[in-house]
Amino acid sequence: MTIPAGVSPVTSSSVYGSGGMAHALAEKIYDLAAAPLTSSSGTAVSNRLTHSLGVSLASTALEPFSTALDALTTESGDAVVVGSSTRLAPGAAAFVNAVTAHSSLQEDCGPGGFREGSHPGTYVIPAALAAADLSGCSGDRLQRAIIAGYEAVHRLGLAVPPALSARRFRPVGVMGPFGAAVAAAYALGGDAEVIGRAIGIAANTSAGTSQGFVSGSMEPYFHAGFAARNGLLAASLAVAGAPSAELALEGEHGFFAVYAGQAAIPDPLFSDDERLALEGLGSKKYAVCLQNQESIELAGEVRELIGDREIEAVVLRRPNTPENGTASPGVGADGPYETRLQRQMSARFTAAAALLGRPVNRPFYFESAGSDEATHDLAERIHLQTSVSGDVEYVVHLSDGETVTLAGRRPGILFPDDDSFARLFLVRATPVLGEAKATAALQHISLLGSAADARSLTNSFVL
Repeated sequence: MTIPAGVSPVTSSSVYGSGGMAHALAEKIYDLAAAPLTSSSGTAVSNRLTHSLGVSLASTALEPFSTALDALTTESGDAVVVGSSTRLAPGAAAFVNAVTAHSSLQEDCGPGGFREGSHPGTYVIPAALAAADLSGCSGDRLQRAIIAGYEAVHRLGLAVPPALSARRFRPVGVMGPFGAAVAAAYALGGDAEVIGRAIGIAANTSAGTSQGFVSGSMEPYFHAGFAARNGLLAASLAVAGAPSAELALEGEHGFFAVYAGQAAIPDPLFSDDERLALEGLGSKKYAVCLQNQESIELAGEVRELIGDREIEAVVLRRPNTPENGTASPGVGADGPYETRLQRQMSARFTAAAALLGRPVNRPFYFESAGSDEATHDLAERIHLQTSVSGDVEYVVHLSDGETVTLAGRRPGILFPDDDSFARLFLVRATPVLGEAKATAALQHISLLGSAADARSLTNSFVL
């Protein structure tokens, strides 16, 4: 299929053939998901599940989990809530699991913005698991459903025109329903036609602002929950035969026209990539915003240079890029940092915590850090500037008159080796499940492709 460049969204017919852009994209994704899995893609699926589910289990100790679960306890059913003995209706379980997966800010990540769907594991995996509980699909089909969901948001995220980003929609809220709908539709047994209609229906549920990051409230976590729940609903409607508008994405009143006022960038939608989308994603080492990861890593190196000497002031320069920028809501904010989320988002606070040797790889530190007077004090003495070199740069002025500098990039911290995924899963899961159940759950993930019923995996995460 040859897609003309610069296609206008204001059109009464589609250049993408019968079914429009949504169906053409669904065909591409369906073919990719149905292709034989390579060792690399199979490992990538396992790593995505291992990271997401391990983080989710650890995050059941955080308030968003209990809040979401309490809000939906009346929606009883048979779907698994990760790390709980409670079972809910599939949509409710998808919501709770997605909120939990997002609540520690330690999820998987693309390079920032709409690309890669921002944090796809927070909504693709919960929607796919709920659909698997609903359908009893095979483990192999669940693996492919996850591949399909990641592929959808990767391609749509790359197709987002600049005006959509300029309007400040939250990527998780906008992209999430698409990825969740595609994953759920595939897990429910849908073909490309069903997936295309699920995409069209999901376009009507995209939403999300970023003001919650400024106030440090829970709405950002709920974006993943809304996406997973609405995506599952869109998929279920499509499976039930509900039609969607042929031009749901590219029409004059379709998704791109309404949200961006511009056409999609068409090439990424149908490109033949060297690897699947989920093979290229990062996983956060630290329980903070993606844009703070590299500066925290470098702060740890600075700490080794300065030892226990007292810090007078710090200049932290970061390049204005999706990976290290400071313009995202809450990232460049001044104090006071009154909530956990405000502290996790702040470039100054997270850098101060790392320079003082705090356990910034654990969300529970940021929960209790309101009383960490030393970190709050140092954060006020960190001067945040834009780097012109392209590096993250620290200039640390010590009380003894010495100045310590360090500059560089550390993008590799987002890409741990395969053994690290399993090790960290056990670290996170064992306090919740116990050693025996945590080890068994990890085994279920590794053997998922051969499971006749994917519920053998979801059931392993029940208390």
